[in-house]
Amino acid sequence: MPEEHESAKALREKRAEVYASMKTLSERANDPDHDWSAEDEQEWTRCNAEYDAYTRRIDVVERAAELDERHQRRPSDRRIGREDADPRNDDPDRPEDRQRSDEEVRGLALQAWFRHQSGEDLEPEHEEACRATGLNPRRRNLDFFLPRTDVFRPAQREFQTQHPTRVRRALEGRDLSSVVGATGGVTVPESFVNQLEINMLAFGGLLQVADVIRTDRGDDMPWPTADDTGNTGVQLGESNPIGDSVDPSFGAIVWKAYKFSSKLVKIPVELLEDSAFDLPSVLGEMLGERLGRIQNSKFTTGSGAGTPRGVVTGATLGVTAAGAAAITADELIDLQYALDPARRMNARYMFHDNVLLAVRKLKDGQGQYLFQSNAQQGAPDTLVGRPYTINLDMASAIASGNKTVLFGDFRKYKVRQVRGVRLRRLTERYADTDQEGFVAFVRSDGNLLDAGTAPIVYLQQA
Repeated sequence: MPEEHESAKALREKRAEVYASMKTLSERANDPDHDWSAEDEQEWTRCNAEYDAYTRRIDVVERAAELDERHQRRPSDRRIGREDADPRNDDPDRPEDRQRSDEEVRGLALQAWFRHQSGEDLEPEHEEACRATGLNPRRRNLDFFLPRTDVFRPAQREFQTQHPTRVRRALEGRDLSSVVGATGGVTVPESFVNQLEINMLAFGGLLQVADVIRTDRGDDMPWPTADDTGNTGVQLGESNPIGDSVDPSFGAIVWKAYKFSSKLVKIPVELLEDSAFDLPSVLGEMLGERLGRIQNSKFTTGSGAGTPRGVVTGATLGVTAAGAAAITADELIDLQYALDPARRMNARYMFHDNVLLAVRKLKDGQGQYLFQSNAQQGAPDTLVGRPYTINLDMASAIASGNKTVLFGDFRKYKVRQVRGVRLRRLTERYADTDQEGFVAFVRSDGNLLDAGTAPIVYLQQA
């Protein structure tokens, strides 16, 4: 059996000797002229046990050497501020341990940034975290990146394909964050970015279904359009010329980068000092909700003059309801057929929650409700066989002249977001109440891409 303090090389050599004995025994077992004896069986059992023991010992020795090399090479990977942690549980190769370590370092650096300008002294673990992340705690602004477009879209699809009761749970288990940021961006904890992103989606109905494109810069972004709906081909006789060409009508929509603010969030200094208080998550939730609401408001009803052009503003009349204060089942069906057939494949409804309350009570000619719940299957609920999205910035009352229901392909509503987000702190302003103020800024724009055939139509009350 292996000794206690042998090198991996010596252990491998001894294991090779055991393997040679096992090979000899194997050849003996396959020899028809040899009777497999009880002694052979005992020797086979012994060799197997010895071979396994050497293998386990080699794994332990090699693993210990590898970990020692990694700790020597990357001392900053050790958990900061956790003198009470058991080093035997710190495995830099395990993704969950590495992620937890990095998250803790960034959390401590962010807490140092929160505390510094309020005059609070930084603990040694805060200073070490700032060195590890490169954060200057004296900075007034913290710039970081939202996830890229390809990372954002899978999260967006959770709202489109999951039942509302399951969306939050699904998203909280998803890594949405981007640790590569602008100046200071690497210090932002994943929990902060995740909650900011989730709440912007949860409180921004259009962000859940629009085609969102994220750019690193805020320069004007033109999007070409081509309207060829009035042109058709022609049948030609044999050897006839094709005739004059008819060009489509070309145009362009330019996406800007309008600035939106979360408004001020005030937090008591005591909470900034309390390491047990999950400030990144809470602050991310609050800022994300506010930024989601203001952007959704503009993406819904914005005029397009110095602000995003809202989807209601850009939509086309599909059906005028017979009543000023009611919607009928037939009118919802008529609205579907007011949309070009090519647009119906990916179409859905959008309305205020109060409108949903009213239309949920509608029935078809056989007495079946138009609304169908798919909670048990985990799929989105449907209305007349189509999914829907709640948008609290649409008309809340079924009243005269209101545009109460949208139906169409919402991927044709394009949202341009600049990935860079600025988090700013205000200290002296609220010193008399011993509070710190925080405000976040994002830049975005939105517009409906309509090149001729209306991609979204609305139902308007009489």
